Amino acid sequence: MIRGFKTMCMGIVFLAQVTGAADVAPVTVFNAGCPGRNSVQALARLGQDVLARHPQHVVLYLGMNDAMNSKNLCPLDAYTRNMEQMIQQLQTNQVRTIVLVTCNPILEAYVAERHPNHPQRQALQAYLNRYNARIRQLAKQYQLPCVDLHERVAALGGATGTSNSLVRCEVNCGAKDGVHLTREGYAVLGNLVADVLLPQVQAGDRIVCYGDSLTFGVTVKGAGSVEGETYPAVLKQRFTRHTK
Repeated sequence: MIRGFKTMCMGIVFLAQVTGAADVAPVTVFNAGCPGRNSVQALARLGQDVLARHPQHVVLYLGMNDAMNSKNLCPLDAYTRNMEQMIQQLQTNQVRTIVLVTCNPILEAYVAERHPNHPQRQALQAYLNRYNARIRQLAKQYQLPCVDLHERVAALGGATGTSNSLVRCEVNCGAKDGVHLTREGYAVLGNLVADVLLPQVQAGDRIVCYGDSLTFGVTVKGAGSVEGETYPAVLKQRFTRHTK
């Protein structure tokens, strides 16, 4: 059983030590999300942002910008090659667990309004679904766990314009977002990831959550960190409870 928990993010170290566990190596979680990042940029920075931290477990949540951000699009085949290269590099560097995450549903009307020049503007969710299908395919091909966030959010009501939507909308946050998750949405993601990782993680392990603004946690407390309401923060909280 893991008896200590340590979190490092952006040079800050937080330590929650369970009584009598001083001789047990803690688990370390990193929030390595960067707003606007697509798979091209993620691949280019894999060494600096992930491998340099020598993780045993990595969560890859990438694809929303590749598919939806009209200023940073990456075609599906190129996205696939980038993801494969990242997976292969992680495996070569002895990462024990690589978790892939499908992209959450979007509010198409909002995204179309924000990205009027998107080439798939008339069928944005269908286009994003192609990326999610590829993520599931990669997970099967490389025998990796896949957190199907899209499926889970859809089962919980999907991306709607209502107050209980897990995706930000005018009613629940006062903004036409349509992409980013609410606090409750990040909690769903963090708990799904924790369910996958808890049986795999050992004392002293390091976990890197790698992705874009959805990993960074824009719009919620603790953005860019493992504190507050980001999904890496939820992951940290689950490990903290697990040690008690």
